Amino acid sequence: MIRLLLPSLLALFTLQLYAAELHSQEQPERNVKTQAELVEFVRQAVPFLNSGQLQQRQQAELALIAEGPRVLDLLPTDLESYSSEVRTRLGRIRQKLYEEVAIQTSNGSKFSLSGIYRLPDVIKELETQTGNIITTNHDTGDSIELNLTDVSFYQALDNILDLTDLDIEPYFASHPNQILIKRRLAGIQKRENNAQYVGPFRIAAVKVRSSRDLRIPSSTHCAITLQINWEPRVRPLYLTMSTSSLKAIDNTGAELTPLIAGEKTLNVEGTAPLVEVELPFPLPGKEAEQLSILKGTVSAMVPGRKEHFEFSNLQAPDSFPKQQRRAGVTVTVGSVKQTPKETIVELEIHYEEAGNAFESHRGWTSRNQVYLASDDTILTDKPRRETIAQKKQSATYRYTFESAVKLERLTFHYHTPALLLKRQVEFELNDIPLP
Repeated sequence: MIRLLLPSLLALFTLQLYAAELHSQEQPERNVKTQAELVEFVRQAVPFLNSGQLQQRQQAELALIAEGPRVLDLLPTDLESYSSEVRTRLGRIRQKLYEEVAIQTSNGSKFSLSGIYRLPDVIKELETQTGNIITTNHDTGDSIELNLTDVSFYQALDNILDLTDLDIEPYFASHPNQILIKRRLAGIQKRENNAQYVGPFRIAAVKVRSSRDLRIPSSTHCAITLQINWEPRVRPLYLTMSTSSLKAIDNTGAELTPLIAGEKTLNVEGTAPLVEVELPFPLPGKEAEQLSILKGTVSAMVPGRKEHFEFSNLQAPDSFPKQQRRAGVTVTVGSVKQTPKETIVELEIHYEEAGNAFESHRGWTSRNQVYLASDDTILTDKPRRETIAQKKQSATYRYTFESAVKLERLTFHYHTPALLLKRQVEFELNDIPLP
Protein backbone atom coordinates (compact mmCIF):
# COMPACT_ATOMS: atom_id res chain seq x y z
CA MET A 1 0.00 0.00 0.00
CA ILE A 2 2.82 2.39 0.92
CA ARG A 3 4.54 1.69 -2.43
CA LEU A 4 1.34 2.46 -4.31
CA LEU A 5 0.95 5.77 -2.47
CA LEU A 6 4.60 6.77 -2.72
CA PRO A 7 4.60 8.67 -6.07
CA SER A 8 1.58 10.81 -5.23
CA LEU A 9 2.71 11.44 -1.68
CA LEU A 10 6.20 12.46 -2.72
CA ALA A 11 4.74 15.00 -5.13
CA LEU A 12 2.43 16.25 -2.41
CA PHE A 13 5.28 16.49 0.08
CA THR A 14 7.40 18.47 -2.38
CA LEU A 15 4.62 21.03 -2.74
CA GLN A 16 4.11 21.09 1.02
CA LEU A 17 7.84 21.58 1.58
CA TYR A 18 7.69 24.62 -0.67
CA ALA A 19 4.67 25.87 1.27
CA ALA A 20 6.48 25.31 4.56
CA GLU A 21 9.48 27.31 3.35
CA LEU A 22 7.21 30.16 2.31
CA HIS A 23 5.44 29.97 5.66
CA SER A 24 8.70 30.38 7.55
CA GLN A 25 9.58 33.46 5.47
CA GLU A 26 6.32 35.28 4.75
CA GLN A 27 3.60 33.37 6.63
CA PRO A 28 0.95 33.43 3.84
CA GLU A 29 -2.53 32.10 4.33
CA ARG A 30 -2.68 28.32 4.22
CA ASN A 31 -4.73 26.44 1.64
CA VAL A 32 -7.02 25.03 4.31
CA LYS A 33 -8.05 21.40 3.88
CA THR A 34 -11.43 20.15 4.96
CA GLN A 35 -11.39 18.06 8.12
CA ALA A 36 -11.83 14.85 6.12
CA GLU A 37 -8.97 15.80 3.78
CA LEU A 38 -6.74 16.63 6.71
CA VAL A 39 -7.49 13.35 8.49
CA GLU A 40 -6.58 11.40 5.37
CA PHE A 41 -3.46 13.48 4.77
CA VAL A 42 -2.16 12.89 8.32
CA ARG A 43 -2.99 9.16 8.09
CA GLN A 44 -0.87 8.86 4.96
CA ALA A 45 1.94 11.19 6.05
CA VAL A 46 2.81 9.78 9.49
CA PRO A 47 4.27 6.47 8.15
CA PHE A 48 6.76 8.47 6.09
CA LEU A 49 8.29 9.82 9.31
CA ASN A 50 9.85 6.36 9.54
CA SER A 51 10.89 6.12 5.89
CA GLY A 52 14.24 4.58 5.02
CA GLN A 53 15.11 7.75 3.08
CA LEU A 54 16.10 10.88 5.00
CA GLN A 55 14.57 13.23 2.41
CA GLN A 56 11.17 11.56 2.72
CA ARG A 57 11.30 11.79 6.53
CA GLN A 58 12.16 15.49 6.35
CA GLN A 59 9.47 16.23 3.76
CA ALA A 60 6.81 14.43 5.78
CA GLU A 61 7.75 16.36 8.92
CA LEU A 62 7.66 19.74 7.18
CA ALA A 63 4.42 18.87 5.37
CA LEU A 64 2.67 18.12 8.64
CA ILE A 65 3.97 21.34 10.24
CA ALA A 66 2.76 23.35 7.24
CA GLU A 67 -0.84 22.27 7.91
CA GLY A 68 -0.88 24.17 11.20
CA PRO A 69 -2.21 23.51 14.71
CA ARG A 70 -5.25 21.53 13.50
CA VAL A 71 -2.81 18.66 12.94
CA LEU A 72 -2.18 18.38 16.70
CA ASP A 73 -5.52 16.67 17.33
CA LEU A 74 -4.81 14.08 14.62
CA LEU A 75 -1.28 13.00 15.52
CA PRO A 76 -0.94 9.65 17.34
CA THR A 77 -1.13 9.92 21.12
CA ASP A 78 -0.03 6.40 22.12
CA LEU A 79 3.65 6.45 21.16
CA GLU A 80 4.74 3.15 22.70
CA SER A 81 4.67 1.21 19.43
CA TYR A 82 6.57 3.83 17.40
CA SER A 83 10.30 3.95 16.71
CA SER A 84 12.53 6.52 18.39
CA GLU A 85 12.87 8.27 15.00
CA VAL A 86 9.11 8.75 14.72
CA ARG A 87 8.79 9.86 18.36
CA THR A 88 11.53 12.44 17.85
CA ARG A 89 9.96 13.84 14.70
CA LEU A 90 6.47 13.88 16.22
CA GLY A 91 7.96 15.78 19.16
CA ARG A 92 9.46 18.39 16.84
CA ILE A 93 6.21 18.73 14.90
CA ARG A 94 4.25 19.25 18.08
CA GLN A 95 6.76 21.75 19.48
CA LYS A 96 6.62 23.90 16.33
CA LEU A 97 2.82 23.88 16.29
CA TYR A 98 2.64 24.59 20.04
CA GLU A 99 4.64 27.75 19.38
CA GLU A 100 1.95 28.87 16.94
CA VAL A 101 -0.76 28.08 19.47
CA ALA A 102 1.10 29.94 22.20
CA ILE A 103 1.36 33.06 20.04
CA GLN A 104 -2.35 32.93 19.19
CA THR A 105 -3.27 32.36 22.83
CA SER A 106 -1.16 35.23 24.15
CA ASN A 107 -2.17 37.66 21.40
CA GLY A 108 -5.82 36.66 21.34
CA SER A 109 -7.97 35.62 18.39
CA LYS A 110 -8.41 37.92 15.42
CA PHE A 111 -11.54 38.31 13.30
CA SER A 112 -12.18 39.77 9.86
CA LEU A 113 -15.48 40.07 7.99
CA SER A 114 -16.92 42.72 5.70
CA GLY A 115 -20.31 42.86 4.02
CA ILE A 116 -23.97 42.30 4.84
CA TYR A 117 -24.78 38.99 6.52
CA ARG A 118 -27.50 37.33 8.53
CA LEU A 119 -26.62 37.28 12.21
CA PRO A 120 -26.54 33.45 12.51
CA ASP A 121 -23.96 33.37 9.70
CA VAL A 122 -21.90 36.07 11.43
CA ILE A 123 -21.92 34.10 14.69
CA LYS A 124 -20.92 30.92 12.89
CA GLU A 125 -18.02 32.70 11.19
CA LEU A 126 -16.94 34.26 14.48
CA GLU A 127 -16.87 30.79 16.04
CA THR A 128 -14.92 29.35 13.09
CA GLN A 129 -12.25 32.07 13.05
CA THR A 130 -11.72 32.31 16.83
CA GLY A 131 -12.64 28.91 18.30
CA ASN A 132 -15.05 30.48 20.81
CA ILE A 133 -18.53 29.00 21.06
CA ILE A 134 -21.48 31.41 21.09
CA THR A 135 -25.07 30.41 21.77
CA THR A 136 -28.37 32.26 22.10
CA ASN A 137 -31.91 31.57 23.28
CA HIS A 138 -33.37 34.34 21.14
CA ASP A 139 -34.23 34.90 17.48
CA THR A 140 -31.12 36.11 15.65
CA GLY A 141 -32.48 36.39 12.14
CA ASP A 142 -31.49 40.04 11.59
CA SER A 143 -28.99 41.08 8.91
CA ILE A 144 -26.13 43.42 9.75
CA GLU A 145 -23.39 45.20 7.84
CA LEU A 146 -19.85 44.65 9.09
CA ASN A 147 -16.49 46.17 8.21
CA LEU A 148 -14.07 44.39 10.55
CA THR A 149 -10.45 43.67 9.68
CA ASP A 150 -8.10 41.84 12.02
CA VAL A 151 -9.80 42.97 15.24
CA SER A 152 -9.77 41.10 18.54
CA PHE A 153 -12.52 38.62 19.38
CA TYR A 154 -14.15 40.78 22.04
CA GLN A 155 -13.99 43.94 19.95
CA ALA A 156 -15.69 42.07 17.12
CA LEU A 157 -18.29 40.61 19.47
CA ASP A 158 -18.98 44.03 21.06
CA ASN A 159 -19.43 45.55 17.61
CA ILE A 160 -21.87 42.81 16.60
CA LEU A 161 -23.83 43.06 19.86
CA ASP A 162 -24.11 46.83 19.57
CA LEU A 163 -25.43 46.53 16.00
CA THR A 164 -28.08 43.98 17.02
CA ASP A 165 -29.03 45.38 20.43
CA LEU A 166 -27.87 42.17 22.13
CA ASP A 167 -25.79 41.59 25.24
CA ILE A 168 -23.88 38.85 27.06
CA GLU A 169 -25.55 36.75 29.74
CA PRO A 170 -22.45 35.67 31.70
CA TYR A 171 -23.84 33.22 34.23
CA PHE A 172 -26.31 30.89 32.53
CA ALA A 173 -24.48 29.36 29.58
CA SER A 174 -24.81 25.58 29.49
CA HIS A 175 -21.03 25.13 29.36
CA PRO A 176 -18.18 27.22 30.86
CA ASN A 177 -16.53 27.45 27.45
CA GLN A 178 -19.51 29.17 25.86
CA ILE A 179 -20.82 32.72 25.60
CA LEU A 180 -24.60 33.09 25.87
CA ILE A 181 -26.10 36.19 24.26
CA LYS A 182 -29.52 37.70 24.96
CA ARG A 183 -31.62 40.75 24.21
CA ARG A 184 -30.13 43.92 25.72
CA LEU A 185 -32.04 45.51 28.55
CA ALA A 186 -33.37 49.03 28.03
CA GLY A 187 -30.91 51.75 28.99
CA ILE A 188 -27.78 49.59 28.84
CA GLN A 189 -24.95 51.53 27.18
CA LYS A 190 -22.98 50.45 24.14
CA ARG A 191 -20.14 48.00 24.74
CA GLU A 192 -17.50 48.69 22.09
CA ASN A 193 -16.27 52.12 23.21
CA ASN A 194 -16.34 51.38 26.91
CA ALA A 195 -13.62 48.75 27.27
CA GLN A 196 -10.00 48.01 26.52
CA TYR A 197 -8.98 44.92 24.58
CA VAL A 198 -5.68 43.31 25.55
CA GLY A 199 -4.89 39.99 23.86
CA PRO A 200 -7.67 37.53 24.78
CA PHE A 201 -8.96 39.87 27.53
CA ARG A 202 -11.59 42.60 27.69
CA ILE A 203 -11.34 45.01 30.64
CA ALA A 204 -14.01 47.56 31.52
CA ALA A 205 -15.12 49.66 34.47
CA VAL A 206 -18.71 48.67 35.23
CA LYS A 207 -19.50 50.33 38.55
CA VAL A 208 -18.35 53.28 40.67
CA ARG A 209 -19.71 53.95 44.12
CA SER A 210 -18.86 56.39 46.90
CA SER A 211 -19.42 55.55 50.54
CA ARG A 212 -19.07 57.12 53.98
CA ASP A 213 -18.93 55.31 57.31
CA LEU A 214 -21.21 57.40 59.54
CA ARG A 215 -19.49 56.04 62.62
CA ILE A 216 -16.16 57.38 61.39
CA PRO A 217 -16.84 60.72 59.64
CA SER A 218 -13.38 60.83 58.07
CA SER A 219 -13.78 57.35 56.57
CA THR A 220 -14.82 57.92 52.97
CA HIS A 221 -13.81 56.07 49.86
CA CYS A 222 -14.61 55.47 46.21
CA ALA A 223 -14.82 51.88 44.96
CA ILE A 224 -14.34 51.11 41.26
CA THR A 225 -15.48 47.70 39.98
CA LEU A 226 -13.61 46.29 37.01
CA GLN A 227 -14.97 43.46 34.89
CA ILE A 228 -12.33 41.28 33.24
CA ASN A 229 -13.58 38.99 30.47
CA TRP A 230 -11.51 36.40 28.66
CA GLU A 231 -12.03 34.34 25.55
CA PRO A 232 -13.68 31.12 26.79
CA ARG A 233 -11.22 29.00 24.80
CA VAL A 234 -8.34 30.32 26.96
CA ARG A 235 -9.92 30.16 30.40
CA PRO A 236 -7.15 31.36 32.77
CA LEU A 237 -5.84 29.11 35.51
CA TYR A 238 -5.45 32.11 37.77
CA LEU A 239 -5.42 35.92 37.75
CA THR A 240 -3.69 38.20 40.24
CA MET A 241 -3.38 41.97 40.48
CA SER A 242 -0.56 43.79 42.21
CA THR A 243 -2.03 46.87 43.87
CA SER A 244 1.33 48.60 43.49
CA SER A 245 0.64 48.73 39.74
CA LEU A 246 -2.62 50.65 40.20
CA LYS A 247 -2.70 54.33 39.41
CA ALA A 248 -5.70 56.65 39.27
CA ILE A 249 -5.79 60.35 38.36
CA ASP A 250 -8.96 62.45 38.39
CA ASN A 251 -9.75 65.28 35.98
CA THR A 252 -8.28 67.88 38.36
CA GLY A 253 -4.90 66.16 38.17
CA ALA A 254 -5.08 64.72 41.70
CA GLU A 255 -3.58 61.24 42.04
CA LEU A 256 -5.42 58.66 44.12
CA THR A 257 -3.53 55.94 46.00
CA PRO A 258 -5.37 52.61 46.40
CA LEU A 259 -6.53 51.76 49.92
CA ILE A 260 -5.33 48.16 49.67
CA ALA A 261 -1.80 46.80 49.45
CA GLY A 262 -0.14 43.63 48.24
CA GLU A 263 -1.30 41.16 45.62
CA LYS A 264 -4.98 40.50 45.08
CA THR A 265 -6.06 37.05 43.80
CA LEU A 266 -9.09 37.08 41.53
CA ASN A 267 -11.45 34.12 41.73
CA VAL A 268 -11.65 32.40 38.32
CA GLU A 269 -13.04 29.09 39.56
CA GLY A 270 -16.61 29.83 38.48
CA THR A 271 -18.17 28.89 35.16
CA ALA A 272 -18.60 32.40 33.74
CA PRO A 273 -15.89 33.70 31.38
CA LEU A 274 -15.32 36.78 33.53
CA VAL A 275 -14.44 38.02 36.98
CA GLU A 276 -15.22 41.29 38.75
CA VAL A 277 -12.86 43.01 41.18
CA GLU A 278 -13.58 46.02 43.40
CA LEU A 279 -10.75 48.51 43.88
CA PRO A 280 -11.07 51.02 46.76
CA PHE A 281 -9.57 54.51 46.46
CA PRO A 282 -9.88 57.66 48.60
CA LEU A 283 -12.92 59.75 47.77
CA PRO A 284 -11.94 62.35 45.13
CA GLY A 285 -12.49 66.06 45.78
CA LYS A 286 -15.90 67.60 45.17
CA GLU A 287 -14.68 69.29 42.00
CA ALA A 288 -13.65 65.98 40.43
CA GLU A 289 -16.14 64.73 37.83
CA GLN A 290 -14.30 61.73 36.43
CA LEU A 291 -11.20 59.60 36.63
CA SER A 292 -9.11 60.65 33.66
CA ILE A 293 -6.84 57.62 34.04
CA LEU A 294 -7.13 54.26 35.76
CA LYS A 295 -4.26 51.93 34.95
CA GLY A 296 -2.77 48.75 36.33
CA THR A 297 -1.46 45.28 35.53
CA VAL A 298 -3.10 41.87 35.82
CA SER A 299 -0.90 38.75 35.92
CA ALA A 300 -2.54 35.88 34.06
CA MET A 301 -1.64 32.22 33.73
CA VAL A 302 -3.46 30.76 30.74
CA PRO A 303 -3.30 27.27 29.21
CA GLY A 304 -1.85 27.02 25.71
CA ARG A 305 -4.08 24.13 24.63
CA LYS A 306 -5.07 20.80 26.10
CA GLU A 307 -3.08 17.82 24.88
CA HIS A 308 -4.21 14.20 24.83
CA PHE A 309 -1.91 11.63 26.46
CA GLU A 310 -2.68 7.95 25.87
CA PHE A 311 -1.00 5.00 27.62
CA SER A 312 -1.35 1.34 26.64
CA ASN A 313 0.36 -1.95 27.61
CA LEU A 314 -0.87 -1.41 31.16
CA GLN A 315 -0.56 -5.09 32.06
CA ALA A 316 3.27 -5.13 31.83
CA PRO A 317 4.77 -4.29 35.27
CA ASP A 318 8.26 -3.81 33.85
CA SER A 319 7.05 -1.08 31.47
CA PHE A 320 6.46 1.40 34.30
CA PRO A 321 6.97 4.25 34.79
CA LYS A 322 5.53 5.29 31.44
CA GLN A 323 6.38 8.85 30.48
CA GLN A 324 5.37 11.20 27.66
CA ARG A 325 6.46 14.80 27.14
CA ARG A 326 4.72 17.45 25.05
CA ALA A 327 6.04 21.01 24.93
CA GLY A 328 6.30 22.15 28.56
CA VAL A 329 4.55 19.26 30.32
CA THR A 330 5.64 15.74 31.20
CA VAL A 331 2.98 13.19 32.14
CA THR A 332 4.18 10.08 33.98
CA VAL A 333 2.09 7.04 34.84
CA GLY A 334 3.92 5.55 37.81
CA SER A 335 1.82 2.43 38.23
CA VAL A 336 -1.47 0.75 37.39
CA LYS A 337 -2.99 -1.76 39.79
CA GLN A 338 -6.24 -3.69 39.98
CA THR A 339 -8.48 -5.07 42.68
CA PRO A 340 -11.48 -7.32 41.94
CA LYS A 341 -13.64 -4.22 41.32
CA GLU A 342 -11.31 -1.29 40.71
CA THR A 343 -8.43 -0.05 38.56
CA ILE A 344 -6.01 2.33 40.28
CA VAL A 345 -3.68 4.66 38.35
CA GLU A 346 -0.98 6.88 39.85
CA LEU A 347 -0.05 9.84 37.66
CA GLU A 348 2.29 12.83 37.90
CA ILE A 349 2.07 16.00 35.82
CA HIS A 350 5.17 18.20 35.76
CA TYR A 351 5.55 21.60 34.10
CA GLU A 352 8.80 23.33 33.26
CA GLU A 353 7.15 26.71 33.88
CA ALA A 354 4.30 26.45 36.37
CA GLY A 355 4.34 29.78 38.18
CA ASN A 356 1.86 29.51 41.05
CA ALA A 357 -0.39 27.09 39.17
CA PHE A 358 -0.04 24.29 41.75
CA GLU A 359 -0.85 26.28 44.87
CA SER A 360 -3.29 24.32 47.01
CA HIS A 361 -6.32 26.59 46.43
CA ARG A 362 -6.17 26.30 42.65
CA GLY A 363 -8.52 23.64 41.31
CA TRP A 364 -7.83 23.76 37.57
CA THR A 365 -6.41 20.22 37.39
CA SER A 366 -9.78 18.85 38.54
CA ARG A 367 -11.14 19.97 35.16
CA ASN A 368 -8.64 17.84 33.23
CA GLN A 369 -10.37 14.99 31.42
CA VAL A 370 -9.27 11.50 32.56
CA TYR A 371 -10.72 8.11 31.59
CA LEU A 372 -10.16 4.44 30.80
CA ALA A 373 -11.02 3.12 27.35
CA SER A 374 -11.14 -0.16 25.49
CA ASP A 375 -11.15 -0.35 21.67
CA ASP A 376 -11.70 3.44 21.49
CA THR A 377 -14.79 3.20 23.72
CA ILE A 378 -14.75 5.14 26.99
CA LEU A 379 -15.55 2.75 29.82
CA THR A 380 -15.40 5.07 32.83
CA ASP A 381 -14.56 8.77 33.12
CA LYS A 382 -15.51 9.69 36.69
CA PRO A 383 -12.77 8.33 38.94
CA ARG A 384 -12.15 9.23 42.54
CA ARG A 385 -9.09 11.46 42.82
CA GLU A 386 -6.64 11.65 45.69
CA THR A 387 -3.71 14.07 45.83
CA ILE A 388 -0.53 12.18 46.69
CA ALA A 389 2.00 15.00 46.35
CA GLN A 390 2.02 18.66 45.36
CA LYS A 391 5.16 20.65 44.59
CA LYS A 392 6.09 23.94 42.93
CA GLN A 393 6.11 22.50 39.41
CA SER A 394 4.22 19.23 39.74
CA ALA A 395 1.36 17.30 41.29
CA THR A 396 0.81 13.55 41.74
CA TYR A 397 -2.66 12.03 41.84
CA ARG A 398 -4.14 8.61 42.45
CA TYR A 399 -7.19 7.87 40.28
CA THR A 400 -9.51 5.04 41.27
CA PHE A 401 -11.87 3.80 38.56
CA GLU A 402 -14.78 1.44 39.14
CA SER A 403 -13.64 -0.97 36.45
CA ALA A 404 -12.19 -4.48 36.53
CA VAL A 405 -11.77 -4.94 32.78
CA LYS A 406 -8.50 -6.77 32.17
CA LEU A 407 -5.52 -4.45 31.87
CA GLU A 408 -4.46 -5.80 28.49
CA ARG A 409 -7.75 -4.48 27.07
CA LEU A 410 -7.43 -1.01 28.64
CA THR A 411 -5.83 2.27 27.65
CA PHE A 412 -5.47 5.18 30.06
CA HIS A 413 -6.20 8.68 28.78
CA TYR A 414 -5.35 12.07 30.27
CA HIS A 415 -5.85 15.59 28.92
CA THR A 416 -3.89 18.56 30.27
CA PRO A 417 -2.51 21.83 28.84
CA ALA A 418 0.76 21.34 26.99
CA LEU A 419 1.97 24.79 28.04
CA LEU A 420 1.20 27.20 30.85
CA LEU A 421 1.65 30.75 29.57
CA LYS A 422 2.21 33.67 31.96
CA ARG A 423 1.11 37.04 30.62
CA GLN A 424 1.28 40.54 32.09
CA VAL A 425 -1.94 42.29 31.01
CA GLU A 426 -1.46 46.05 31.22
CA PHE A 427 -4.61 48.16 30.99
CA GLU A 428 -5.49 51.85 30.96
CA LEU A 429 -9.08 53.07 31.14
CA ASN A 430 -9.99 56.69 30.59
CA ASP A 431 -12.76 59.15 31.46
CA ILE A 432 -14.62 57.05 34.03
CA PRO A 433 -17.56 59.13 35.35
CA LEU A 434 -17.68 59.66 39.12
CA PRO A 435 -20.96 59.62 41.10
